[in-house]
Amino acid sequence: MTTSLSGLTVRRAMIIAVLVGVMLPAMLVGAYQARVLFDSLQANIKSFLAREGSIVALGVRESLWALDVESARTLVEAVADDPAIVSIEVRDLQHGRFVSAERDEHRSSAGEHVIEVPVTYRSEQIGTVHLRVTEARFMQQLRGQLTTLGILLLVQMAGSVLLILVVLHQRISFPLERLVIDAQRLATGDLDESIQSLRDDEIGRVQTQLESTRKALRGLIVSLEQKNVALEQDLRVRERVQMALRNSEQKFSSLFQDAPIPLALLRRSDGVYLDVNAAMAIELGFRPDEMINRTAEQLNLYADPTERQRMFDLLEAQGIVDEHEIRMQTREGQVLDIQLHMRLVQTSEACILVALVNISPLRAAQRKVEELNLSLERRVIERTRALADTNHELESALDRLQRTHNELVQSEKLAALGSLVAGVSHELNTPIGNSLMVSSTLRDLGREFRVQMEAGLKRSALERFVSETEAAADILTRNLGVAGELIASFKQVAVDQTSSQRRRFSLREVVREIVLTAQPAFRKTPYVIEENIPGEIWMDSFPGPFGQVVTNLLNNTLLHAFEGRDSGKVVLEAREEAGRVVFSCTDDGIGIEAANLGKIFDPFFTTKLGKKGTGLGLNIVHNIVTGVLGGEIQVHSELGAGTCFTLVLPVLAPVKREADRPE
Repeated sequence: MTTSLSGLTVRRAMIIAVLVGVMLPAMLVGAYQARVLFDSLQANIKSFLAREGSIVALGVRESLWALDVESARTLVEAVADDPAIVSIEVRDLQHGRFVSAERDEHRSSAGEHVIEVPVTYRSEQIGTVHLRVTEARFMQQLRGQLTTLGILLLVQMAGSVLLILVVLHQRISFPLERLVIDAQRLATGDLDESIQSLRDDEIGRVQTQLESTRKALRGLIVSLEQKNVALEQDLRVRERVQMALRNSEQKFSSLFQDAPIPLALLRRSDGVYLDVNAAMAIELGFRPDEMINRTAEQLNLYADPTERQRMFDLLEAQGIVDEHEIRMQTREGQVLDIQLHMRLVQTSEACILVALVNISPLRAAQRKVEELNLSLERRVIERTRALADTNHELESALDRLQRTHNELVQSEKLAALGSLVAGVSHELNTPIGNSLMVSSTLRDLGREFRVQMEAGLKRSALERFVSETEAAADILTRNLGVAGELIASFKQVAVDQTSSQRRRFSLREVVREIVLTAQPAFRKTPYVIEENIPGEIWMDSFPGPFGQVVTNLLNNTLLHAFEGRDSGKVVLEAREEAGRVVFSCTDDGIGIEAANLGKIFDPFFTTKLGKKGTGLGLNIVHNIVTGVLGGEIQVHSELGAGTCFTLVLPVLAPVKREADRPE
């Protein structure tokens, strides 16, 4: 039989408590012992790996030094016969694999462990030993230990539970059953037979109290029978009073509901609608049941929420409100001019009776008359003429401003490209200068080596010449590689920004080329650039305009973000979402004031006017992102917490119209 938690018997509760009290500690102890055994297993595996690896390393070092393959193979094959070993491989540092042995039959679904042990000879490493073992044999030992532990815990739990249940039955269950029988007799009204206490303990004291209760109930029953007669008389009187009240409420409800004027009854304490008539609900576009038990704020009835508080303040001050005009709105949002009447009434609680009169047609007619009085034909003609002249002047000024804007944008792009050339040229000085120095050193080494050859070449001189030549060649290769990478990145960025050709490109490669060309400007400062661009993002778009956007964002950060700070970081990140790339440029600088956030993309807006700031950088960024690249740009900033520019770009850029081409 299923028993709910609230109806759980004491017997079952005791059994559950005993089982939980015995089993939970046993399970915790078992889990701890299992964990100890598992840790011991891991330690045994590590010890076995280290021991067998050391044995093989010591055994093969003489053979490895003497290149005696057969001797080493004999040792490796013998060790590999251990059922726990899967494979052994001995590798020579110069020649690679020396000998190996693999036992596929030793493999199992259990995990495997690998160790690499160096092979040394006369304090010099000459090779390595790779040893792979399986956990199968060790896991078999662990299962045996866990089985023994489980059996012991089960025997212990069974004995403990049995002993505790026997004691609980004798001391609690049996006395409680007697107590239940006595309580059932009291519940059924059998108050004649006395209740005897079995022993002097907690249950015995409860039985004593039940006996006292039985005696008290016998006296109360007599008293209640006498009071029932008086209560029946009072109930008849109350029924007559309630009948009269119901008749009165029905009359009031009928008058309230059938009234043609919108009426509502509100609770005075919180303004909740207790009742509304049909006229009120129709006027505001609701059903009566939708308004009852809700407030005007919840129904959004006031066009100006502050009017409600002024209305209630007036009611509290005067005790009555008549012809108070407010603006209310219907469910569909239509604003109505309302004349309000309010009275304080008392029912079962303090309430407010509200009546509404819709005067919107009257106010609309008044406004129409006022508008007609103010609209004179002569003023319309004069204003039209003045507006036409002003529009002509504004169009001329806008045309001049547009031409000036285009010229400044072109100058800004050329200035950025010139800065790029200067920075890359400065960066090339170091690797090319180092390469020239190394090449001259190589020439001197060659001349010196020729002299030594003519005088009689020694082995030490030859080794020194080879070592120095290799070192010089390595330095020369690294520096020329750096110069080549700079030139390739500059060439690709310059071609992209001057040609604006569409092509398929890796976003990570384009961003790295741009960052590489921007590093000269950042290297002069304590600020750094970090990039986190996944390599799998590819775009079919315009790398030149995109590179100009990233360059302008980095220049804008360098110019504005870290003013007054001795450190800073710019992070470039990207991710792909549903055919669109979300690219962000985030700095931990001083941030942008909230008043300026809405103006930073406007042309000629800058906080550095006259200090290397033209106000066109972010305007160019906005135009390229929303025009050529077909995307969106957003900015989020907090003072002291940095700024984040987020670009949402399509992976496949839209077809670029002629008007969208960058100048």
